[in-house]
Amino acid sequence: MHDIGKVGIKDEILNKPGKLTDKEFVIMKTHSTLGYNMLKNSDKPILKAAAIVAHQHHEKWDGSGYPKKLKGEEIHIFGRITAIADVFDALGSARVYKEAWPLEKIFDLFKKERGKHFDPKLVDLFFENFDEINEIRTKHQDKLKK
Repeated sequence: MHDIGKVGIKDEILNKPGKLTDKEFVIMKTHSTLGYNMLKNSDKPILKAAAIVAHQHHEKWDGSGYPKKLKGEEIHIFGRITAIADVFDALGSARVYKEAWPLEKIFDLFKKERGKHFDPKLVDLFFENFDEINEIRTKHQDKLKK
């Protein structure tokens, strides 16, 4: 649900095999607000939570993210958790525009971005619980391949 707003982004941008232009990236960044606007008026608690996640999953701990440049605990815990999960999944998965990264390279990025992109406490929890997280991820990847 965090990327539901991507339904409002043209396929030429979503599926572009190369790097996005600055103009295309500005358009791509609107997916967080589009998703929020789609979900925010629901009476269902799960969709209200999904609206928060859609809106805040690209915010960064240091305030350099988007769409609102929220910082630290201004970012809802749902958004902070999803930021880590989204980056882990995106980097660890092959895409039309890139190969999957090896785990060691992902770990190095998470260590580097601890306290910048990501909530430092959540990065610590990610590493402390990595075996369980990776087991769940692997289980669901296998289901998607079938």
